[in-house]
Amino acid sequence: MASKTAIITGVSSFVGCHLARAFAAAGYAVVAVTSRPREAYDGVRAQRLSCIEDVVQFAQCDLTDVDALDALIAAHEPDVWVQHAGYAVNYASAEYDLEKSLRLNVKALEPLYRCLSGLDCGVIITGTSMEYASSNVANSEDDVCAPELPYGVSKLTETMEAKRLAEHYAVPTRVARIYIPVGTYDAPGKLMDFVIQQLSAGQAADLSPCTQQRDFLGVEDLCQAYVKLADDFARQTFDIFNVCSGEAMELKALLLDVARLMNADPALLHFGAKPMRLGEPQISFGSNVKARTLLKWQPRPIADTLKALIHAH
Repeated sequence: MASKTAIITGVSSFVGCHLARAFAAAGYAVVAVTSRPREAYDGVRAQRLSCIEDVVQFAQCDLTDVDALDALIAAHEPDVWVQHAGYAVNYASAEYDLEKSLRLNVKALEPLYRCLSGLDCGVIITGTSMEYASSNVANSEDDVCAPELPYGVSKLTETMEAKRLAEHYAVPTRVARIYIPVGTYDAPGKLMDFVIQQLSAGQAADLSPCTQQRDFLGVEDLCQAYVKLADDFARQTFDIFNVCSGEAMELKALLLDVARLMNADPALLHFGAKPMRLGEPQISFGSNVKARTLLKWQPRPIADTLKALIHAH
């Protein structure tokens, strides 16, 4: 029997390249969509594309070009469309370009759903925990959303538009609200990469107090949730799932675990050497009860991911 086809956008991103590998490992024929020719990518983005080249077929497409989008869908007749592409530059800042993001994150959805209408294809949208308001309790999918940054506004608008279009065009859709993924091929210089590099070199890492609590999840576990979402389309037309560990872990404790797993001197972690980012919430974590119950999905302990990440470094 012929395998199912998954079209995955945003594959040059950290999570996107792992999604491509996960769907390929699950038996899908994966079409990995880039917005530019492969030779136009460099650095870690080129590395991400190289790491999936043995398991995918690449396709270039401007997702805002309706004719190109229609041709891509007609050529591959997907069973699953993973809409992971999105504008995320400066996403944690109040200076995030909301107007630019709405063009890709929201306006591109209507032609996508129109092109998929009539096909036996479901859509998975990548959402974010930033769609929720700050809270000292676990975010639930039923919570009233009140994003505090422009990126969260953009992604919540994308979620709402996806719901409208899913029901209008009868295209089953799932939104995966993701928290903080950890794993290989993340952007160089991000916190985990920085700390591991410093500890490996026996050098100090100047950090904030790191008392904030966050929901960390191995990127491979995150991707397995997406694969399970692709098997959930028959249940109802639209639904939202938190993809998270369900645990609020103090960042300081996580980094001390990294030092312990590396047999590095924890005194190299200079907590409090830098101030906390202005306006940063103290606690952010989600409930994964819905995903565990309906999808039969169970993430692994974050320690397993840390060990693999340290080994890769």
